[in-house]
Amino acid sequence: MGCTAKSPHLRVFSYCSALIPIFHRVSRTGQAAVLVGLFLCSVAAGIGSVSAAELQLGGDLYQIEMAVTPAQRQQGLMYRPQLGPRQGMLLVYPQAGDHRIWMKNVLIPLRVYWIDASFEVIEVQRLEPCRGDPCPVYAVSRDSQYVLELGDYDHPLVAGDKIEGIRGD
Repeated sequence: MGCTAKSPHLRVFSYCSALIPIFHRVSRTGQAAVLVGLFLCSVAAGIGSVSAAELQLGGDLYQIEMAVTPAQRQQGLMYRPQLGPRQGMLLVYPQAGDHRIWMKNVLIPLRVYWIDASFEVIEVQRLEPCRGDPCPVYAVSRDSQYVLELGDYDHPLVAGDKIEGIRGD
């Protein structure tokens, strides 16, 4: 099984970075234009959004969003009205640890796979959306470095399986 991340938009980022030194050398009107330009660049570059990857599980290709920043991991799959049978999100942590999740503001049931630093699936849980308050927190018995959230469908992945090619960069 493998995971291949799509390439980032480096040219857009380089162009946007060139706008920053100009900011202090222009008039107030020019500064406003530079700020608008920086905002548009951040939208074009996808700053704040998650990057996409492809993950092959068994013979099926999955479209996976990569959540690598604390804000992206915190947002997770909240407020999603649906998730296709081969779609999901990989929460990538900088190091292995006791990474817990909850289903607050998640609208759909999920199959959640905790994966350790050697890319072995530790445990699989089927989780329902949280309808009350407080929401339960879910964890596994040992440290994980990745949490794969997929729609509530059958997937060719069980505890003990190894996943090749996950990279969180």
